Amino acid sequence: MGKPWGKMVGIRPTKELHRLLDAGMNYEEAFARMHAEYNLGAEKFDLLWRVARVERPVLMECSSPDLFSAYVGIPFCPTRCLYCSFPSHSLHELGELRQQFVDTLISETIQTGELCRSLGLKPYSVYVGGGTPTALDPGDLDRILGALRTAFPGVLREFTVEAGRPDTLTGEHLAVMKEHRVDRVSVNPQTRHDKTLELIGRCHSFADVEQAVNRVKGFGFTVLNTDIIIGLPGEDTDMVQQTAQAVLSLAPENITVHMFSRKRASRYNEEQNRFVLPADHTAAAMYQAVTGLLQEKYNPYYLYRQRDILGGQENIGYCLPGHACAYNIAMIEERHHIIGLGCGATSKLIRPDFTLTNLHSPKDPRIYPQRLNQLLATRKDQLTKLLK
Repeated sequence: MGKPWGKMVGIRPTKELHRLLDAGMNYEEAFARMHAEYNLGAEKFDLLWRVARVERPVLMECSSPDLFSAYVGIPFCPTRCLYCSFPSHSLHELGELRQQFVDTLISETIQTGELCRSLGLKPYSVYVGGGTPTALDPGDLDRILGALRTAFPGVLREFTVEAGRPDTLTGEHLAVMKEHRVDRVSVNPQTRHDKTLELIGRCHSFADVEQAVNRVKGFGFTVLNTDIIIGLPGEDTDMVQQTAQAVLSLAPENITVHMFSRKRASRYNEEQNRFVLPADHTAAAMYQAVTGLLQEKYNPYYLYRQRDILGGQENIGYCLPGHACAYNIAMIEERHHIIGLGCGATSKLIRPDFTLTNLHSPKDPRIYPQRLNQLLATRKDQLTKLLK
């Protein structure tokens, strides 16, 4: 089986197409260039083209040098999923650090807001991820969202909170989000098959997902996102089709499709002899089955690749028309400052030529409070130099 992306490497293949579009190329010219340089086939190029058409208006809107988005990393989950490589710790393991983490995060947020205002930077969007933000109790979530609204005042283009684990999401959490004008919420099924959910370490059923989605819809949030994963151990093409159909029945505005990736920092990497993953040709068939169902109603709006992803494919976000996640586009295309707060967050400071400086926050909640002053000083120094 050939490589779906030819000789292209790296996480963000759309960045190359956007450079060609900036140079004034049309479809045929851009395809000829990318085919000659990367041996990229027509199918993947057409996917890039469709994604770029959705992204371009958002990039035009958010690429002003005085705009930024904030990403907040919450490093706690109820349990650690098989495939996860994000900076997250089970509440059983490090739950006693929650209060210190929340206090440190609020301090970082308020001081960063003061810095941004002093430099004339304006907030564009906020994305609260993790980990699982709703693993915190509603009172702590209220304090964090309140600090974000104080630090980054005004009308945001978008305010997302991940409630990826439906077993953590309560009506109290949703009331807090609504009070702070969150407008995009993620509830992530991953699969509709309960045996697989148990195998990968998630403490909920698909019925719990349905109940959580109904609660979100009852509060009237503008956008619901749902994630699914193709290629989970033990699943076949029929099973992933069933997952896609079940997720479509939930009628979310966004659906993000992940291909299973053998991440080095995941539990899978440590226990892989216990699991059987689909062959590349099966993974490709799964991908075609799922995306074929989604694209009847949804548009692809951002994508990225990962090392050791099944079948050499990609992760891809789909949206109903007019409901693309602006933060995801800004973060992937790297034409817009991202300021990372909390554990494991990365700040991306963008220069006028779209080169960038990355600043990484500590992943461990035990180290994060100790490094806060150094982190704030480095961020101030780098942003001040950039904006002179």
